Amino acid sequence: MIENKGGIWAVLAKAGIFAALLTPFMVDMDLYFPFVASKGLWFMACAQLAFFPWLILAWHWKKYRPDFKNPVIAAALFFLAAMSASAVFGADFLNSFWSTFERMGGVLMFCHLTAFLLVAVSVLDDRDWTRVFFASIGAAAIVGLRALFDQSSAARGGGFLGNDSFLGTYLLFNVFIALYLFWSQKNSGKRLEAKLAAITFCLLAFCLLFQGTQLWTGFVSGSFAPAENILKDIFNSGARAAKISFLGGMVFLGILRLAVCKRAAARIAGIVILCAMIFGAAAGIFLAIIPKTAVYEKMVDNFSQGTIYGRVMVWETAWKGFLERPLLGWGPENFYLVFARHYNPCLGSSECGGAIWYDRAHNIVMDVLVETGLIGMAGYVLIFAAALFVLWKAHFAAKLEFAPAGIFTALLAAYFVQNLTVFDMPASYLMLFLCLGFIAHIHRSEQSEKKVWRCSFDLRFVAPVLIAGIICFCVFVLAPLSSAMGAIKASREPFLSPQKLDLYRASLDASPMGNDQLRLFFARQWQEVADDKENIYKFNPEEADEYFTFFAEMMEKSVGDSSFDFRARLELGRLYWQWGAFDRTKIAAAAAMLEQARKLSPRNQQTYWELAQIKIYEKDIAAAKDLARRALELYPANAQAREIVKEIEKIAAGE
Repeated sequence: MIENKGGIWAVLAKAGIFAALLTPFMVDMDLYFPFVASKGLWFMACAQLAFFPWLILAWHWKKYRPDFKNPVIAAALFFLAAMSASAVFGADFLNSFWSTFERMGGVLMFCHLTAFLLVAVSVLDDRDWTRVFFASIGAAAIVGLRALFDQSSAARGGGFLGNDSFLGTYLLFNVFIALYLFWSQKNSGKRLEAKLAAITFCLLAFCLLFQGTQLWTGFVSGSFAPAENILKDIFNSGARAAKISFLGGMVFLGILRLAVCKRAAARIAGIVILCAMIFGAAAGIFLAIIPKTAVYEKMVDNFSQGTIYGRVMVWETAWKGFLERPLLGWGPENFYLVFARHYNPCLGSSECGGAIWYDRAHNIVMDVLVETGLIGMAGYVLIFAAALFVLWKAHFAAKLEFAPAGIFTALLAAYFVQNLTVFDMPASYLMLFLCLGFIAHIHRSEQSEKKVWRCSFDLRFVAPVLIAGIICFCVFVLAPLSSAMGAIKASREPFLSPQKLDLYRASLDASPMGNDQLRLFFARQWQEVADDKENIYKFNPEEADEYFTFFAEMMEKSVGDSSFDFRARLELGRLYWQWGAFDRTKIAAAAAMLEQARKLSPRNQQTYWELAQIKIYEKDIAAAKDLARRALELYPANAQAREIVKEIEKIAAGE
């Protein structure tokens, strides 16, 4: 007989939660997108380790069953349902469900996040939550220190996270959690634990604020020199959004404390300041994206104008996509389709940052709206509303002191504000749902510990659950892992190797996750070879034809999977054009495919330039010149467009 607490099943469920805290450390350079894929797959494995034992617990003991009336749980389930509906009725279901190795943010990930939330709320008691939070800030301290001393280009200022913005979001959660632990342990009379939490809070705050600054990098490199303006140094380095949000969150916390003060005069002052702060922040954000305003000009003085203006262009693109599908959106992870459809030709110029490709709007409101529509946005807002409702209902009912209510309110506010310019990844998703689980735990009502059955190991239920767990692990973790490992193995194999194509096939066949992205990755590898005139002639015509045939068939599958995929058609058109050097009949196919791409993204200059190349080859210089000029007219300030027009005019003059 298993003890009433759940025995081995409870241990396994809790082990999965604690193991998930190691997600930020997962980096495997033998995986495709090693900083993201490894973390996403590890987290999903841990979520499954926690979820399936929890199912057995919930079946046998009432105390482990979730309370679906819990506002946080209900909101999370509603958002998951909205995401799922959006995926089903969206533009590319497979991409919405599986996502890519680069992002790991599809319906599949949110199924695991929601499962993680349910388990955490159901199996962790007050002492467990303290242990989990201490483990989390301990892990964050290691991650932060690694980032401080890791100056490698691969880490991009983020250490284990691989990006300073992602590091900032992860540390933002943990610095507030450390503050909460300091209060809770001090309030419980545990001085040693309180001191440990205070020290960790200071360390995490230092890592967040000073990572990437000239002051710190100079210190690490041995060329230390005091900064003329420390604040300017902090805000000119990476993870600006997280840094600003952290400092703003601390101020917000202080104002919240004033707003709930027992003294009437102080309370009224706090409420007035709080309202002014919220209104001022909203107005500041609005004015920061409107050119020629004082706030915008100040932003330009401190940050890159091209970056700011480029983000504004992308947000406008997202808004246009939302208006086309306002209820359920285009489907999770499908922003790239909208981006191409409403491409702004300014993006290819220095004025707008020069980036010609975005798969995120870099604004959580726009991302949620364009991908899941108003219904999804309602679900997302409900999650925050439910969390705040639980916190402040408990506080005003005298069941929760100000500190936890205020700290987690400030955390959620800071997180939301910083997400107006960045986006989530597996490590920040983990922290968000961990905090939501704790808030849901605050609301959780007492449940009976009475067992449903006397027998605690009934094969009629346990065996199917374990079998389902094994299947899910193989399909959703091992298979994508095999695909990600296979992609790198295939890319490292020489093209003249007879195993090259078999490795490509094995990677694509292993899992549907990120298949479209992998096909692009593989095709571009071949295109680089085909563009190299010295290397391409190392292949005999039969070998070259075999490779072209394989990659063309591969990209044709991506074209067939989505009627909106501009990028797949552009790359397939380029591939046909290169194939034309060996088989002239493919040139017509290239022109036809590029025309399809141009119709999907009529304001993107790339298709005009590719078609102009074909016209030059066909000796139709007038048509080539017309295409180049039409591309220039899309955005006359584009320097590359002007150069291409000049080159074609030189060709025309030399005829």
